[in-house]
Amino acid sequence: MIEPNTFFLIFSAIFLIAFFGNLFFKKTRFSDISILLIIGFLIGSVFNLITNSQLEILKSMSSLFGSLALIIILFEGGLHLNFYKVLREIGKATMFTIAVFFFTVLFSGVLLHYIFSIPAIYALLIGSAIGGVSSAVVIPLVMNSKSKEETKTLITLESAITDVLCIIVFITLFEIIVTQKSSVQFVTQNIISAFAIATVIGAVSGIVWTKVLRDFNVIRKFNYLLTLSFLFLIYVLIEYAKGNGAFGVLIFGLVLGNSNEILKIFKMKTLSLDNVVSLNEVYKFQAEISLFIKAFFFIYLGLIIDFSSVTLNIILISAVLIFVSIASRYLSIYVFSGDKTIKQDTRYILSLHARGLAAAVLGTYPIAMGLVNSYTLILLPITFLVIFLTNITTTFMFFFTERNKLKEESLNEESSQKDSSQEEEANPYSLIKKSNKNKNSKEKIDAN
Repeated sequence: MIEPNTFFLIFSAIFLIAFFGNLFFKKTRFSDISILLIIGFLIGSVFNLITNSQLEILKSMSSLFGSLALIIILFEGGLHLNFYKVLREIGKATMFTIAVFFFTVLFSGVLLHYIFSIPAIYALLIGSAIGGVSSAVVIPLVMNSKSKEETKTLITLESAITDVLCIIVFITLFEIIVTQKSSVQFVTQNIISAFAIATVIGAVSGIVWTKVLRDFNVIRKFNYLLTLSFLFLIYVLIEYAKGNGAFGVLIFGLVLGNSNEILKIFKMKTLSLDNVVSLNEVYKFQAEISLFIKAFFFIYLGLIIDFSSVTLNIILISAVLIFVSIASRYLSIYVFSGDKTIKQDTRYILSLHARGLAAAVLGTYPIAMGLVNSYTLILLPITFLVIFLTNITTTFMFFFTERNKLKEESLNEESSQKDSSQEEEANPYSLIKKSNKNKNSKEKIDAN
């Protein structure tokens, strides 16, 4: 058991690290994610500040912590999405996500099978485990980036959609290995039903909770904690109904973040000024909780990563998978190159390829289900190494993308000012007009 003083020390340290890490990101545009991962790795594997028994307890709670991080961060992402932009982008985001996932699994399967002599079904299993980006990584990065709003919507939707693809396809491949039976129809039905259930329950719950916040002033003092409690309830309900809880949370946040627009569509009474102020308090507190959860999540992830079973062969396999994850995004961007947003923000979309705890959970799944062989034993170290390294590569690629974007904006601003100056010099009447305008403005001020 952890002593109370140690617990309070850890709690305060995590929040302080989260705050200064976020400040560091805003100043330098260099993501704090890699730093958090390294801090967790140093605490666990290097300095051994956590005992083996405590570490085993923490590892056993990976599913809990992973779900908590997904709920909080996807809710935060949903709150900041524009409803009409989501409607415009949802089709494209779905197709783009499917393309990236398909190319990742296909290329992983082919390369692992022919280069490393891994049976095709296991090669595809490994590819599906690392087939999707991490919501916890890409949403905080893209939301604070200089990318277009359409790109932020696209990446947020991709990170939510990709989880269900990874989980359903992985478990289906696992069932094929165990039972030697396959069904494309079963996979398709599961994917469609998971999104349909999540969308309906998430949207209806969002409208219901918006009306509760609008009509019951008695809960105003506790609106965030009650909203958070209702959010957890929605997640459990969707999961119980065999839907995708993470996507449902995103939809719930989207409805809550666009309350007045949604209410107008259904011709309902909109929020008053007091309601809007109250809802803004929810946004502010949510931002603080998200900051803490993000820091905790990545320190925890660095803490449970175990490189003791990493061999040269696993390093080579991981390197191939990282190459595949980036190449698949590049190929998907090329396929959708006709889209203006994707073409303009190619570097952002390419850089945001980090994997997260979903891959780690899937990496432990076969052994937890009793399927132990030479191929399932290498799955966990591969997924952990891919998670760690893709977070590092994402950090650096995103940093250089942001820096180049800032340089471009600075050059465009200087060019615009220069063109304006040259136009005024070439046209003396514009200077006279500007002078007269300033003079008239001054006369109006004096008259008042």
